[in-house]
Amino acid sequence: MDGLSGPAPPASDPLPATPPPPPSAAPSFRRALGHRPFLLLWSSQLISQSGDYVFEVALLWLVLQTTGSVFAVSLVVVVTLIPVVALGPFLGVYADRWPRRTILIVTNLAEGLMVAALSGLVLAHDASLPVILAIVFGLGVGSQFVRVTSNALVPQTVGVEDLGPANGLLSFSNSSTQVVGLSIGGVVVALVGPELPIAYDAISFLVAALIVGGMAAAIGRPTPTEPGAAAPGFRAEFAEGLRFVVRSRFLMELIAVGLVVNFCGNAMAALWAPYADLVLHGGAATYGTLGAALALGAIVGAVAIGKVNTRTRAGPILFAGDAAVGLLFIGLGLARSIPVAVAESFGCGVLLSVINVPLLTLVQAKVPARLLGRVMAVLMALILAAAPVGAFFAGSLAEATSVAFVFLVCGSIVLAMAGVGWAFAREVRTITY
Repeated sequence: MDGLSGPAPPASDPLPATPPPPPSAAPSFRRALGHRPFLLLWSSQLISQSGDYVFEVALLWLVLQTTGSVFAVSLVVVVTLIPVVALGPFLGVYADRWPRRTILIVTNLAEGLMVAALSGLVLAHDASLPVILAIVFGLGVGSQFVRVTSNALVPQTVGVEDLGPANGLLSFSNSSTQVVGLSIGGVVVALVGPELPIAYDAISFLVAALIVGGMAAAIGRPTPTEPGAAAPGFRAEFAEGLRFVVRSRFLMELIAVGLVVNFCGNAMAALWAPYADLVLHGGAATYGTLGAALALGAIVGAVAIGKVNTRTRAGPILFAGDAAVGLLFIGLGLARSIPVAVAESFGCGVLLSVINVPLLTLVQAKVPARLLGRVMAVLMALILAAAPVGAFFAGSLAEATSVAFVFLVCGSIVLAMAGVGWAFAREVRTITY
């Protein structure tokens, strides 16, 4: 495989809180949390994400109430996605160039200040749509920077044998805070308005920065330049990361699979509300229940896969999971019963974690630490580029046919991709770490 090798144990954590287990040891959440740097990273993510989802409800409700425009709400969502595709690969260069601990501290502080400024504007009744969009764009940049940097930092906080449980814990915290945050956010906004949730989000960023500050200063430092060697420029560093991705058959196969799954997944996500209404003949409560079931399934899947040793089975798990997702998508297209659709949504959530956690672990284990920020950012940008195309495809096809038919098509595409991938994606199918 072109240039792929597992990362060396992080020099910044020479005396981990728990001794490294033998290679055959079963994955352990407790052992992963026994590494103090990872415990701090996970705790900071848990706190900041709890604020993010409460903030999401408050912000979208604020925009809808102040503008009365559904288009304005969708515009806010679009602006949050732009940094992932347009700026993500460039942010990855800095995630490899600058100390990752420092990036997380500064970015969390900056996001906290931006949200605090928005909170002040809301209290003063001076939060215009252009100002909100500017702040949302800034938060999108910060969120993407934190996401790339955190993923790149994980292998520097735990050993390779604990990457699976560590990523399972991060997936668990994201899904659980999504369920709790969206639920609490809706209740709080209904009772007291958007001001309090927005203020809480600002505080959560500041607390997250303080928690990350508890890491040793050496954690996440970039590899030093050879004595006497000139530091590479931005263009050279960006090209190095992109070149690594293009020359790695394993990563290119992952991108191809990810593009198809994200295309179909986002196509269905764009029609989630119409599906609840037109196919299941339910209301807003049905829409919310489907989303909650998906998130709860992701929590269960993250806990389950975190306990499985995937070091020699990540490829088979990927393709079996994709095939099962395709079947569930088809099942959703055929379903006319709300309980059946909720159960299938829960199953989709489980499978998404079962697929994503081992894949993220694979990338972290196989990509050199000094390139991980750039490679992660490029992968995310390329894979997520299919999201808006999938949403447009879904809307157009649903207008010409039906929402249920779109679900059937998407399920068939994912199912076919699983078979083709198993037959031709040799590197992903057989890779170990």
